[in-house]
Amino acid sequence: MLRIATSQIYQQGAKAMGERQVALAKVQQQMATGQRILANSDDPVGSARLRGLHEELAANDQYQRNIGLANGRLNLEETTLGDAGELLQRARELTVQANNAPLNDSDRRDIAKEIRQIHSQMFNLANTRDGNGEYLFAGFQSRTQPFVLDGNNQTLYQGDQGQRLIKAGPSLAIPVGDSGDEVFRGALNGNGSFRVAAAGNAGNGTIATGSVIDPTAFLGHSYAIAFTSATTFDVTDTTTSTAVLTNQTYTDEGTIQFAGLQTAISGSPAAGDTFTIQPATRQDLFKTLDNLATALETGGGTPAKGAQLNQALANGLAELDQGLDHLAGARAEVGARLNALEEQENANGDFAVHLQQTINDVGGLDYAEAATRLSQETFVLQVAQQSFLRIQNLSLFNYMR
Repeated sequence: MLRIATSQIYQQGAKAMGERQVALAKVQQQMATGQRILANSDDPVGSARLRGLHEELAANDQYQRNIGLANGRLNLEETTLGDAGELLQRARELTVQANNAPLNDSDRRDIAKEIRQIHSQMFNLANTRDGNGEYLFAGFQSRTQPFVLDGNNQTLYQGDQGQRLIKAGPSLAIPVGDSGDEVFRGALNGNGSFRVAAAGNAGNGTIATGSVIDPTAFLGHSYAIAFTSATTFDVTDTTTSTAVLTNQTYTDEGTIQFAGLQTAISGSPAAGDTFTIQPATRQDLFKTLDNLATALETGGGTPAKGAQLNQALANGLAELDQGLDHLAGARAEVGARLNALEEQENANGDFAVHLQQTINDVGGLDYAEAATRLSQETFVLQVAQQSFLRIQNLSLFNYMR
């Protein structure tokens, strides 16, 4: 006969009630949190999947925070580039005004003062900081002022060519800044293909900015148009030291074409005067403004100096147009980034909704099923308690009373 000690009965009863209390508490906790999986042991596979889903959700939230930061910097950059474009447009209007014949040297010096002020304003824009005190146009050197002035009031760039990127999505990294060297010093001078000059001539001839009329024939070489007399000129390819045109008859404002390019000379060149054509190079906007102001301050007291002034204004006008196009392109690029961020932000928002739904499907609680289990566990616990009370009274001494 199997004998069961009274202590064993107590232990088994207490264990059964404890198990039921644990089960009941678990159901209550599930209903309080709305989560089906409270520990890895509840559903190892589901728990592992939930962990991965929560990591994806956290990464998605970080992308959204990154987008907020990127929007702030890019909106500031777009505004700054717009302001810079307005300054160049004003400088262009002043250049056109300065080229009017009725103006005297005093009037032009007044215009030069405003152009100097525009230079100062442009300098400040190029050193714009964001809300964190970081420079927008310093590349990776965001704590270093990108533009400074040397002893000759010339602008120097102290940043680098880096472009900071920010992750806006799993496969999207957006630049949140641009190198000041590219933005403010990346515009090509001249007409964007070649530049002209007429320095140190004795006559009052000037050369037009010109254009490329046949890209397939354009070589990008340097050329010299040398006047052998007041009415004739030669054209030499100074890159290869070969003659291109010889003994050409000069016509005021007449078109000159060779090597896929076209230009014109106006005025009265003197024998020995030379006009040069060279490939376009990068020239910063500060230098363009400084050259314009210097030319206006110098004035044009003699016919030759007047021609040099007109040439400087014509060249400056062409460079301002190139600068305006360059800034417009940079601003358009920033706008495209902002559009990409908006699209990614919407995609991230949709993905977050999808992730949350999947998390609910995997780990969420079925309240109807949980309520049934709660009633069941409550009932089973009550039965266990009542059974324990009855069993603990089953003693021989109870029958001997």
